[in-house]
Amino acid sequence: MKNETNMNQDTRTESGKKRRFGTVRAALMCLLVFTLLCGIVYTLSVTVVGQALYPYEANGSQIIVTLKDGTKKVYGSELIGQNYEDAKYLFGRVNLGAPTNLSPESEEFEQLVEERIAERKEKLAAVGYTDMDAIPDQLLTSSGSGVDPHISPEAAYFQIPAIVHARNAQGENITEEEVKAIIDEYTEGRWLGIFGEERVNVLLVNLALDGLIE
Repeated sequence: MKNETNMNQDTRTESGKKRRFGTVRAALMCLLVFTLLCGIVYTLSVTVVGQALYPYEANGSQIIVTLKDGTKKVYGSELIGQNYEDAKYLFGRVNLGAPTNLSPESEEFEQLVEERIAERKEKLAAVGYTDMDAIPDQLLTSSGSGVDPHISPEAAYFQIPAIVHARNAQGENITEEEVKAIIDEYTEGRWLGIFGEERVNVLLVNLALDGLIE
């Protein structure tokens, strides 16, 4: 009787070991299969399709300019805004580099926004924008992403007199009509004609103002 009991225990022990081994083996196989599918097959598929159909977007929508000496230079991305300090350039939205995780209802967020608005007003005042009440809100605040490269046509048109004044003071001969034409050239319409708002790509306008792109 005792030997039979020991045999049953050995059988159960062996069966338990087999089940554990089977579970571990199944887990390792799942890990291997999903690593291949998600880490290699999916990644390669998306990369190949992106490079084949949308190479410009897949590589970051980089703006590459060919200079007079034939060299090529990357000036940025159409999707990421840049900061400008000179009034001869079109100013975009406040560029934070990243969105904040503070709640819009918190006192910390309200204080942060006030500080950023004050800093931007100081910068705009330094380059000739003296009437603070007339400055569009888009030039004083950031977007939700913190790196929005666009502003509205109205915010762009507001800056035309200051751009013309600054450039002509530096020896250029440019008119408000010419600046407006450049802004209109790089104004993007609504998606499918109904979604979103018209928007001006600040970086492209500034490159065109410098004669780097046509």
